[in-house]
Amino acid sequence: MNNKRDVHPDLFGVDGCRAGWFVVKQCGCTGAITTKVIGRFEDLLDWTRANAIVAVDMPIGLSSNGLRTCDTLARKKLGRPRGSSVFSPPIRAALSASNYGEACAVNHAAAGKRISIQAFHIRNKIAEVDDVMRTRAAAATRVFEVHPELSFMHLRMEQGGPAHGLRETKAHASGFALRHALLVWCFGGAIDTALAARAPAQASRDDVLDAFAVLWTARRIVSGNAFHLPEEIEIDEAGIPMAIHC
Repeated sequence: MNNKRDVHPDLFGVDGCRAGWFVVKQCGCTGAITTKVIGRFEDLLDWTRANAIVAVDMPIGLSSNGLRTCDTLARKKLGRPRGSSVFSPPIRAALSASNYGEACAVNHAAAGKRISIQAFHIRNKIAEVDDVMRTRAAAATRVFEVHPELSFMHLRMEQGGPAHGLRETKAHASGFALRHALLVWCFGGAIDTALAARAPAQASRDDVLDAFAVLWTARRIVSGNAFHLPEEIEIDEAGIPMAIHC
């Protein structure tokens, strides 16, 4: 993608967390990085500047058959084992289900398959983003889906690493250390400042890392260096683009 952007927009990297959303902001004027936890995704859009770019680790655009080409391509690009971190989101009708069984039944009736328990647990956050994308006219030009594992992969590739996803999981000390080192390379001490200021009851250490990773992709989006999967963006039945940006 190589769209011309406003000069010096604020950039936001956003990841879902226990208390709502963990947000990393890079000021477009000064480059200063700050963090914040907000309760609702729509609150982020209310306090950003009009030309801000928001990168979020959450599915955007929901297909009626439960399949999105961007997910299939992301899994293939990451390879094993990180490809498994890319899950297919529920269809839109399943987001309002009151329990997992109901959500699976609704999804199966329309798409022929159940949904993962991971997708069910974040259905409310998917719905929050979906509501913003459907009701805010400018959202499609400001809000972009990013998968942090693709960000980590390409960040490592910039440093001479291989063209596949990181083998180590964040759950292990070695995987956390590797991702932390990649982020220090491009954000310096800001990542450690954010980790030290984190309130454990609000967000995990992984949430902090992932928010910084997608902020890195937001930088690529605004500079015109990012690309998206698939190359020809698909549109869902609500008119929302379905693409993962890298």
